Amino acid sequence: MTKLVFTACCFLLLLLNGAHHVEARRHRERRKEYMLLVFGDSFADAGNRLMRSAKSRASRGWYYPYGSSDSAHRNRATGRLSDGLVQSDFLARMLGNDDESPPPYSPSEVPDGSGVNFALPFSGVLNGPQEEMALGTQIEQFTRLVNRRDIEDVDLDDSVALVSVSNGHDYSHVSDTTSSEQMNAYIRDVTDGIVDAVKRLQDLGVSKVLVNSLPPLGCTPWRSRLISYARCDSSGNTIASTHNALLAHKLSE
Repeated sequence: MTKLVFTACCFLLLLLNGAHHVEARRHRERRKEYMLLVFGDSFADAGNRLMRSAKSRASRGWYYPYGSSDSAHRNRATGRLSDGLVQSDFLARMLGNDDESPPPYSPSEVPDGSGVNFALPFSGVLNGPQEEMALGTQIEQFTRLVNRRDIEDVDLDDSVALVSVSNGHDYSHVSDTTSSEQMNAYIRDVTDGIVDAVKRLQDLGVSKVLVNSLPPLGCTPWRSRLISYARCDSSGNTIASTHNALLAHKLSE
C-alpha cells in the first residue's frame, strides 16, 4: 500500500510520523481542492452524534464537563468526548485547513472544501446492529458521495484520510473467560476490517491514509477498574500490543 502511515502511538505520533508525507498546504495554492476525510471513533469524532433532550451514553459529549478546556469553543461542550479538541482537529490544523475538524457527514448536503467527518463515538469494526455505525458503513457513506460525484472537484489522490479505531470498543465485549485462541481469532477479524477499510479508500482514489494504533487498553478506566484502578490491566495491554503488531504487519504487505 502506497503512502500509508501506521502510527505506533494512536495520537500525537500520528501527526509526527505523518509530517513527512503531508505538508501544511492551503487550498488556494491548488487548482483542485483536497480534503481531510475522517473515519472511526471518539478519538476523531467532532460532534457527529446529535444532542438529545436526555443525556445518554452516546450524546453525553454535549454536556459538562466535556469541552471545559476547549477555549476554541468558549469552553463549551461540542459533542466531542473530550474536555478539549480531538485528533481530527489537530490534523486539520496541520494540513492547513480551518482551525478544527471538517464538518460531519450529512446525506442531504454537499461537503464543503475542507472535507467530511464520518466518525462516531463508540464506533468500531465489528459493531452490532444496535450499536453506533461501524467503520465499514462509514466507508460506504463516503463511497456514495464519490459515486454521486458530489466531490468531483476534489483531488482525492492529494486528499488525506484518517482511520481512527482507537477507543477499543471492539474489545469492550471480550470476556475474561475468552481463550487465547478465540482472542487471537477475534483480533484477526478486527484488524482485517481496518485493512479492508484502507483498501477500499485507496480503491476510491485516496492514496494517503493515516491509520491509528490502539493505546494501552489495560490502562484505560474501563479496564483498570477491574483491579480497583490500582494498576494497568495486563490482559488489556496484551490485546492492544497483539492488535498493533498484527495490524502493522498486514498494512505493510
